[in-house]
Amino acid sequence: MSFARTKIQPPQPRGRVLLARPRVDAPLRAALLAQRLVLVSAPAGWGKSALLARQLQDWPAGVALAWVSADAGDDLPRLLECLVAALEPYDLPWRSAPEALVAGAGEAAGRARFTGELINALEAAEVAHGVIVIDDLHRIDEPDVHRFLDALVERLGPRWTLALVTRHDPPLALARWRAAGELTELRAEGLRWTRDELAGWLAAAGAPAQRLDALLARTEGWAAGVQLALRVEGGGSLGSERAFTDFLASEVIDTLEPGLREFLLQVSVLPELTAARAAAVTGRADAARWLERIEQMGLFVSALDAAEPTLKLHDLFRAALEQRLLQEQPQQLPALLRRAAAGEGDPLRRIALLLRAGDTAGAAQVLLEATPAWITAGALPTVRTTLAQFDAATREHLPAWHLARCLLAWAQGDFPTMDESARTAQSLGRALADAEVEAMGLGYRAIALNFLSRRGLRELGVENLRARSPAPHVVTGVALAWADIDEGRFDEACRRYAGTLTHLERSREPHLWYQGNLGTVGVHIPGMGPLIERWVQGALQVGGDQPLTLRAMALVTRGWHRLLVGGDIDGARAALATTHEELRWLAEPTGVNALATVLELQIEAAAGDAEATRRAARQLLDGPSTGQGHRARWIVANFIAGCAAAVGDAALLAEQAAVLQATPPEGALPGLHGIVLDIAQGHLAWLRGDAEAAAAAWQRALADPVNLVRTRLDAPTRLFLAAARLRTGRPAEAAEPLAGLQTRLQQGAAGALLFARPVAGLLRAADWHGLLEPADRAALEQGLARLGPVGEAPRPASAATPAGLSSRELEVLERLAAGDSNKLIARAFDLSPHTVKRHVANVLDKLAVSSRGQAAAWYRANV
Repeated sequence: MSFARTKIQPPQPRGRVLLARPRVDAPLRAALLAQRLVLVSAPAGWGKSALLARQLQDWPAGVALAWVSADAGDDLPRLLECLVAALEPYDLPWRSAPEALVAGAGEAAGRARFTGELINALEAAEVAHGVIVIDDLHRIDEPDVHRFLDALVERLGPRWTLALVTRHDPPLALARWRAAGELTELRAEGLRWTRDELAGWLAAAGAPAQRLDALLARTEGWAAGVQLALRVEGGGSLGSERAFTDFLASEVIDTLEPGLREFLLQVSVLPELTAARAAAVTGRADAARWLERIEQMGLFVSALDAAEPTLKLHDLFRAALEQRLLQEQPQQLPALLRRAAAGEGDPLRRIALLLRAGDTAGAAQVLLEATPAWITAGALPTVRTTLAQFDAATREHLPAWHLARCLLAWAQGDFPTMDESARTAQSLGRALADAEVEAMGLGYRAIALNFLSRRGLRELGVENLRARSPAPHVVTGVALAWADIDEGRFDEACRRYAGTLTHLERSREPHLWYQGNLGTVGVHIPGMGPLIERWVQGALQVGGDQPLTLRAMALVTRGWHRLLVGGDIDGARAALATTHEELRWLAEPTGVNALATVLELQIEAAAGDAEATRRAARQLLDGPSTGQGHRARWIVANFIAGCAAAVGDAALLAEQAAVLQATPPEGALPGLHGIVLDIAQGHLAWLRGDAEAAAAAWQRALADPVNLVRTRLDAPTRLFLAAARLRTGRPAEAAEPLAGLQTRLQQGAAGALLFARPVAGLLRAADWHGLLEPADRAALEQGLARLGPVGEAPRPASAATPAGLSSRELEVLERLAAGDSNKLIARAFDLSPHTVKRHVANVLDKLAVSSRGQAAAWYRANV
């Protein structure tokens, strides 16, 4: 959790202070239990939070409450993360990992998906009624937050209410809900204390009744003013925020005993007060005693329903304290803010404290440390907003700021900005004699150059990188391995990536394992297979059961490895099925989803299923996974063309060959434009019966053996060329491209033979004795024996289980039927909460039900 837990803890009701106000409380209670939207909108000091806290004093049994307190600078991912955590006690039956849904909510489509899945989960929740409270909404000015809230209100079912507490009206469709009779509003006028209510308050406070009229005139029924006037004597109006703050400073703060006054001034820098944090900021071992006294005195604080005693100063009281601190002890403020930041676990709050303290370097370092996790969680808007909080002149000299910006640019695919930021960080690191910073800048420059042009990569000097931490070695190692592959230095690429994995295995950080992924680009490179599997194993261990795309990336990479290196179609199918389960749980992240679709395309082509290959190709072309720009479209066309050739689909092949032809050379992967086009044109000629033209095109492709390997089509192209020469009556020449076949297969090209299925019969019928070396002939015969004709490929049968549930899912279902919560199920089976939520989602999916109660009923009826 990247936010302070206190953000989802409601204020603790205090019966002694929170006196009943039937005139306000009764209609509010009725609205919270029946209305779609409740808006409590009034300036500071009108008792909004106290009003809601009073409702908690006798909150109805069975009514769920999810409370989120907004902070300045909160954006949509942060608000949604808080909301998901606030709803956690009610075991909502999420069908996708809520963390993954939050990660995708930065885009409009992802926001719509989160809203839809949240609504479905709320509707299926086992609660009689539920209320979601967003407190201090005025602190958020992010348009996406308001769009989400509008969409949420639009689709809320009758069992849920959204309550918004704010100092001013949010830009929502309030007029619409007002006209529909589905909005209850409480404003300053409705919150104003009446004469009768003040009389009751005076009686409860033990104050003389004759003060009533004077108090009413002095405060105009303003709650904060009433509280202050009851504490102190004095004249003048307290009916405004400015008058209240001035009077509070002179008549309360300045009248406190010196020790308490000093303590309050110092802790005013804290968002919330706990004994440990107050002691750390003030240096007082007796901080707990002072906090008890503050609460006993009712000094404009509220208690939070937290695991440890926690107080929160009223905003107006805190502002008055900070104002007095600045007036009297301005030199102490930076140190107090730094000490407050040191104990703050919420990175956004910590950054804000350090920036106020003038410690921009410290704030930038916290930003850099938090950025990988934010990016992993999809909170790119959070990174952008936080980067913008740094003064333009100051941040230019902060290497940590530039490295964080570099990571954001990488995540956004903005490689010119990535290169610029990395270059600046490298230069600053060198000037500051900080070898680690310089190394990271160098490493990120290497990655950026790989995506930009790959020119000048080796001139950077990354070969002689010296750094203690593994991160620079990992990112530069991947960049250089890519470059080695592009240059045909396959042995060097394997050696380098092996060293990269050694550095990577020193880290348990998921984001670094993302960065250390050589990707499916290297799966088919000779000798790379075992290293790719080594990365897969490590990534799965590091990812564990966390809802991260790292696990899905590892699973799809394993599928590619099993297909292209091992030639194991069934193993690849099993990996793809597991990947699809993972992707469904992860809300189908676009990038990995595209790789899974390409894997499915290759599996169907390797199996010889022409119809399934066409379906996968159309899915890839029609979905959002093809990316933007020439290169993305060229890569997709290359994959589809190769698979279309493998199943003899002339129409699909011609369509994609046209795309390859129209793509400019700079839009293709370096060095592959001409050779890929030659291979495709050879297949087109073969399918129209022109074996001579096909042989000529494939022979041109074999003239560039290094780039032929890079295409992943080396082995099948050689087999197709051999078939073309057989068909034209040249058996001796047909053997030439097959020389060394055994070595190629041993180095990891066994799976590539599957893509030569259309010519398997022709090659099997040929007499290769005396034409091929015995080892190559045996390898060819063994490979061809696995290939049948192109057609419908058989699918492995799945094991029969009740509703297709796994044994673990049956166990979880049994516990659901017993009424166990997710926490109890996790404890019973020694599982993590993430794993339990996922098992529940699988159970609901397989049973085709929407709620835990429906699943329990199915179990009782069928098991």
